[in-house]
Amino acid sequence: MNDWDYVNFSQDHEMNYHLELVNKSQSNDNRAYLRNNTQVTAKKALNKTIITHGEFKPFVQADKAHLDDPK
Repeated sequence: MNDWDYVNFSQDHEMNYHLELVNKSQSNDNRAYLRNNTQVTAKKALNKTIITHGEFKPFVQADKAHLDDPK
């Protein structure tokens, strides 16, 4: 796989991409939630240290209720 296939959690634009997919605000708080909560849940559930965008997407969708809507 290409590096582009994997989620780089340190990049704001990659967090924004996933927030946009679920129509949520691309705020600092939402990006922090994805990094500090959703990332941990996904990696633990998948038993992986590096995950793809496709693997991460369902976890973002599952956490949608915890993310702020756009203002």
